[in-house]
Amino acid sequence: MNKRAKNRLIGVTAIILIAVAAIFFGLGGEQAAYYKSVQEIATDTALQGERVKVGGLVIAGTWDKKSNPMSFDIRDENDAQGTGPSVQVVYNGAVPATFGDGVTAILTGEMGTDGTLNADEMITKCPSKYESATGAMPIGDLIGKGESMVGTTVKATGFVKRGTIVAPGSGVRFVVTSTETGGPEIGVAYEGALPSGMVDSSKLVLTGAIEADGTFVATNVALDEAQK
Repeated sequence: MNKRAKNRLIGVTAIILIAVAAIFFGLGGEQAAYYKSVQEIATDTALQGERVKVGGLVIAGTWDKKSNPMSFDIRDENDAQGTGPSVQVVYNGAVPATFGDGVTAILTGEMGTDGTLNADEMITKCPSKYESATGAMPIGDLIGKGESMVGTTVKATGFVKRGTIVAPGSGVRFVVTSTETGGPEIGVAYEGALPSGMVDSSKLVLTGAIEADGTFVATNVALDEAQK
């Protein structure tokens, strides 16, 4: 390569690097978010007006999916006793199907002057939860017992019907069937965090009771440990 060609290559490379740097810093100035804890965003007033990213546990009983925009409170994941600060989140966006009480929500948005996080992005991180199906009543048997089982807390097992998992707050959260391919089925109401890895056709172990309207209201949802 002669000297002129080499100088031209150096010049072109420099222009490309400058352009890439300009794009990177331009986007960073508008879209970058600082990852913070709930404790930090709750107490640091310097973050007001800043775009932040935070992960926290959704506090049970603080949300209503039917509100628009949706609002709920979060606290730090390591705040097991619930004695630390909480932050109210106002969220504009689609609610993930895995959202629920106790789920870890990772949110991005702008801190308001009133200490509220105005979020426009949310993803959820679900806990791994497995349970033995030993002693659990097959859903088909439970349905077959009819009204005699209404209000009785039981441990039951069944399979997630394809395409039925939805976000909480809609009544029935998903439907379970007696076999992987179908059979008798029942709608399950549940407001908690769905176990990580729960998908269509997953075999579940449920704890709860059938209500008078025929809905199974679950207090716990886990994957069959045989699926590990």
